[in-house]
Amino acid sequence: EQDRSIRVSLAAHCDGTVVGYLMARADLGDIGRTAPVAVIDTLGVDPSYAHRGVGHTLMAQLFDNLGALRVETVETAVPLANTTLLGFLLACGLRNSPRLAFRRAV
Repeated sequence: EQDRSIRVSLAAHCDGTVVGYLMARADLGDIGRTAPVAVIDTLGVDPSYAHRGVGHTLMAQLFDNLGALRVETVETAVPLANTTLLGFLLACGLRNSPRLAFRRAV
């Protein structure tokens, strides 16, 4: 079966040093979904660059790139206890989803 996803990797640099990164994938049709959706897998900012707009800049670039791919929805999973990340994602315009994640050890 053909992989219908596109990997997106972004890095923020300051004076030649990586100070932030974002990795996502755009699924252009997946099991149970017909509309393209992007999933943020990893987002990180060097703590010494926190609260300087690095994360917001990465997210804005991701949204621009996804718009060019005609992806209209972005999803991610966040531990409920990570209130800092939850607040950041809310500030970036993401909202709670009606979907629930389930897990089972094997």
